[in-house]
Parts: sequence; structure tokens; C-alpha cells
Amino acid sequence: MRKHVVALGVAAIFLAGCSAPSPQPAETTPAPAATSASATPAPATPTPATSTTGSAATDLNWGTPTAGDEFDYTGAPDAAKWSVYNSAGHAGNGIRSPQQVTVDGSKMVITGTPDGTTAGMSAKFANQKYGRWEVRAAGSGDNEYHMVSLLWPDSRNWPCDGEVDYAETTGDWNAITFFHHYSCENRQVSASKTLDVSQFHNYAVDWSPAGIVGYIDGVKWFETTDPAHQPPGGMHQTLQLDWFPDSTADGAGEMRVDWVRVYAAAAPPPPQAASGESFEFAATGDMNPAGNTSATSHSGKNAASIIAGLDDGSLDNFLALGDFQYDKGTCSELGAYHQLWGPAMAKTYWTAGPNHDVEPGKNDDVDRYMDGQCVSTEKSATNADPGRFQDALEWYSFDKGNWHILVAPTATWRYDATRAQAMTSEMDADLKAAKAAGKHLAVMYHDPYFTSDTKSHTRFSKAKPWIDVFWANRVRVLLSGSQHNYERTCPINNADKCVGDGMQQFQVSTGGIGLREFTSNPSYVERKFSDTWGHLRMSLKADGSYTWEFRPVSGGMQTDSGSRGPG
Repeated sequence: MRKHVVALGVAAIFLAGCSAPSPQPAETTPAPAATSASATPAPATPTPATSTTGSAATDLNWGTPTAGDEFDYTGAPDAAKWSVYNSAGHAGNGIRSPQQVTVDGSKMVITGTPDGTTAGMSAKFANQKYGRWEVRAAGSGDNEYHMVSLLWPDSRNWPCDGEVDYAETTGDWNAITFFHHYSCENRQVSASKTLDVSQFHNYAVDWSPAGIVGYIDGVKWFETTDPAHQPPGGMHQTLQLDWFPDSTADGAGEMRVDWVRVYAAAAPPPPQAASGESFEFAATGDMNPAGNTSATSHSGKNAASIIAGLDDGSLDNFLALGDFQYDKGTCSELGAYHQLWGPAMAKTYWTAGPNHDVEPGKNDDVDRYMDGQCVSTEKSATNADPGRFQDALEWYSFDKGNWHILVAPTATWRYDATRAQAMTSEMDADLKAAKAAGKHLAVMYHDPYFTSDTKSHTRFSKAKPWIDVFWANRVRVLLSGSQHNYERTCPINNADKCVGDGMQQFQVSTGGIGLREFTSNPSYVERKFSDTWGHLRMSLKADGSYTWEFRPVSGGMQTDSGSRGPG
């Protein structure tokens, strides 16, 4: 049953886009303070801190704070706790300057000038998935200034990884709004409440696997329990006074914060039995350009987003679909790939592509790299789980939850067709045994069979004997790389026909290398694009159903998402 959003005391508003665009904080190491364009005028007279009716943390027994800032010192915000922005303002309006934020011994104060010189800051503490945050804040001044307390994704991958604005003004200091952003399409749910924001109030958010709940002065006023609304990874606190210039006269604004406190998340529910678990993974191929070690490259952004998911538990594994390092998979050249993708090694299952990853007598190190014999001593999940060396030109398989995943090395067709043909019966037996045991089936390989053409590649027709075996065993999911773009097919049979019980192929070769345009348009391809770098995230359910979402990181920011029911 699909869950819902509840806004207590006000009507919930479902939006395609909210009136206040996403704050999009620039979270970088602060540069030297910039000089303000004009002297900071005296803001509206601050209202003294007054008692409120309650606190969510106190009233709901959240316990002792695990992190935060009481602002009981003077000067700049504590550099060990905060990154203060030094950048263009929200949506390019005005300037965010470190000069505009100070701590006066009892509270943090951000002042905004009539010309849009203001400030914002991002917490270095409590970067976590799930938890409870509470802020005591007030604001006043010109309606062009919006006061925002929000949670921002640790991955910085906005909008895909969400945003939780749990206390935001939108041009009226007598109302407060909760905006919850989710999905790569930046969908939102929100609620608003009449409130004298010039008075201090306690704003809180409780984020757990069950949903997201907002509180004002200890009273619940917003809730969403829809699983589709969940942020996929860790988040952290930011505080911002954002400038939204309009046609009215410009004035000053101010945001005041008594304290920020973070509390541990609610105890999780008991774990499900293993037979009911889903398998959550990311997949992509064709990853790192020659010598590239830049964290802000397409490859670097993909690596960071996937590693963040592995670290916070939203992903179980990374399925690497081949062509790790250009131009050759030698130990020396794989060093560049390792600098960006190395932290994912222990949770990586992999397959090799011909030429770039493996070519006998020329470059044949990728399997040694994955076994910890090359750049580092850490082994990939492929090598560590069974405790053996995995040759790049040999097939293998593994189980995750109620799914059986076969890894088919298409490179073998290029270099040893006799061995590739012999593998056909071996893989058939493996799939039959898994199916007899009640497992649902998936296959990962590098060179796609169901694909549009590019100027460099057409379909990998040599693998047709394997495709026949996959169809005979009713494999449900095929994952491949190679083409330098993204495609998703209909469920398809071995004769290129869309059928209800077919194999659905996801061709994901957008890991970081240059992209290629399509030169053909097969009728069985349901979604494709060639202007966006990113990766696929999938959830394989115990009943054979699954969901997918293409997570863009740069380029055209195209997306694709959907689900398929049990087979």
C-alpha cells in the first residue's frame, strides 16, 4: 500500500515545483573573506528570545544530543563545526560572504544587506542517514530574505539525493513552510503554517526508515511516510539566509539561531529474515579517462555518489560493467581509477571488457588488480567472497537475497571462442540449478546484445548462444556497458520481440568516459539518452519484482525510473 503525506493543522500541498527554489548551498572550503559591496545597515530590531511551548527533543525524550553547536562563544562560527559559504548567492542572486555571519556569545546571527550580501553555512558534524535535528531560530526584516534550516545530501548530488527544508520562510515573516524535495525530477511535498517567525521557535525534524516528521515547538505539523520520498543517503544541517530580489524596495534581513542540536535516530525495526531481503546495488561501466584523478570529473562524481551509498547502507554492492580505466587495464594505469573508485573495491562485483580491460599478451592486469595484487592489497567482493582468484575471461555467479546473478565474460568470445562456446552449457547448468532452487535470475556482461548502434559499436552478435540460454531460463534482468550511453529495453525474448516474461536489458556505460550518439533506433528500446553521465540504482525484491532509477551526476541530467512486477 502506498503511504501518504500528512500536514497537521494545514493542508498538505503536492507540487511540481515550489515557489521558493532549492537553496542549493555551495559547500566548499571557505576562501578568504570577501569585502562587502556596501556597509551592512542595521537590520530590523530583533525580537528578544522568548520561551516557547515546547521542544520535540524534550517532549519526546530524544535523549542527549550527539552533536551540534550552542553558539556560546564569540567571533566567527567554529571552523571545526561549520563551513561558511564564500560564493555567489542562492540561484546566483547577491553574494554569500563570511563577513555577514557572527556569533555573539549566545546566538549565531546572519545579516543580509539591501544589496543582497548575506551568508550561509554547512555543518561538518552529524553527516548521517537517519537522525533527529532541532534548531532554535528567529528572523526578521525585508520579505526578500528567506530564512532556511535544512538538511542537504552529503553526496551534494542535488536534486536526485533529496533536500529537507524543515523551516523556511518564503517572503512572509508571519508564516513558516516545510518543503521536502525528492527524486531526480525534484518533486516536492510541503506544508505551511501561520507563525510569528520574529519570535524564537524550536524547529525539528525526525528522519527514520518509517518516514520524515516535522515539529514546531514540540508539536507535529508535517509527516510523509511514502517510501518514494526517502533520501537515498546521508544528510547534514545547513543554515542560510537567502536573498530573493523582487520589484519591491530592497531592505535588510536577519536570521538568529540560539543553538543547533542533533540526536540519534530512533531504534530501527527488527531486521527481516534473509529470504525477504532485497538486493540494492548501483551499476555502471566505461568509467575513467586516461590518467584522470579529478573528484569533480564525471567519473569522480559517479564514484563519490556510489561510495556514499555503500557507506551509508543504501547500497549493498557496486556492479562494475567493465572498461574501468582507459586506455589499458594495466597495473600502472589502474592507479588512476583506484584513486577515485578504490573505496568501493570491497563491495565491487565486476566483469571485464575486451581491449581496455583485458587483451592477452598486451594488458591482462585487471583480474590481478581486483585480487589485490596490483595497486593495493584489498580484494574486490568478486574475489573476497568465494576466497579465490577470478580470471577476467571466466564466468562466475553469486547469490544476493532471493536472486542469482551470473557474470558472463563477453571478452572471451573475442579471444577464445572455443572456450566461450564451452561456457554456454556450463552457464546453462548454473542457471537451471539456481532456478530449481527458487532463485530469480539476472546476468551482467560487458558487450550488449540488445542495443542501438553507434559509430563505434553495433550489437555483440557473437554472444547469441548465451542469449538463447538466458531466454530459455527466463533471466529477468540483463546489465551491460560498452556503448558510452544509456538504454533500457522492453522485456524481450531472443528474437527481439517484446514479451511479458522477457529479459529486460539495462545498458549503462555512462561511468565517466566520453559519450556517443546513437545511429539506430530499435523498436524494443524504451528509453535512451547519450548526453548524461551517471549510474543505475536497482532494488531486486525477493518476489522477483524490481525497481530502477538512473541517477545522473553531470551532463544533460536525464533520468529514467520505473518498476516491474513479480515474474
